[in-house]
Amino acid sequence: MLGLQTTVKTHSHFYPIILGGRRGTRFWPLSRKRRAKQLLALDGKETMIQQTVARLAPMTAPSRFWIITNGDLRPAILRQLPKLPPSQVIAEPAGRNTAPAIGLAAFLLLRRDPDAVLGLFPSDHVIAEPAEYRATLSRGIEIAAAGRKHRCARHPPDSI
Repeated sequence: MLGLQTTVKTHSHFYPIILGGRRGTRFWPLSRKRRAKQLLALDGKETMIQQTVARLAPMTAPSRFWIITNGDLRPAILRQLPKLPPSQVIAEPAGRNTAPAIGLAAFLLLRRDPDAVLGLFPSDHVIAEPAEYRATLSRGIEIAAAGRKHRCARHPPDSI
C-alpha cells in the first residue's frame, strides 16, 4: 500500500480510451482471431476487458468510455460490455498499432469536448490495487484538467 487516498471523484471531462484491438495469438489455443486475450476470463470470473472497464467505472459514466478495437473483436466486446454505447466501440478499418488508435480517439473526442482529458488504457492488464490505481489516476486527471497537459504515467504492468 502506498498510503494514497483511495476515494476518487468523477471527472466531467475524463474519457477512458481502452485499446482493445490485439489479435489472439498470445494465448493460443485459448485465444483466436475473434477471441483475443482481452476477451478471456483468465481468472474464471470477468474477462480482462470487463475488468478494465470495472476498474475505471467509479471514475466516470459509461457514456464516456470509448473502446478502439478491430472488426473481428467488436461484436464480442459489445456482448461483454452491454452498458457501453455501441457507437463508442470503434472498429478501426485496418489495424495500424497503437499510435493511430490513439490519434483516432483524440480526433473523435476533442471534436466532441475541447476540454477532454483522455486516459489511455490497455484492455489486458491486471492491476493488483485498483483503489490505489484510481487514486493516482485521479490526481493525474486533475493535473491535466488544470491545464498542464500531456501527462503520462506508466504503471509497472502485471500483465498476463
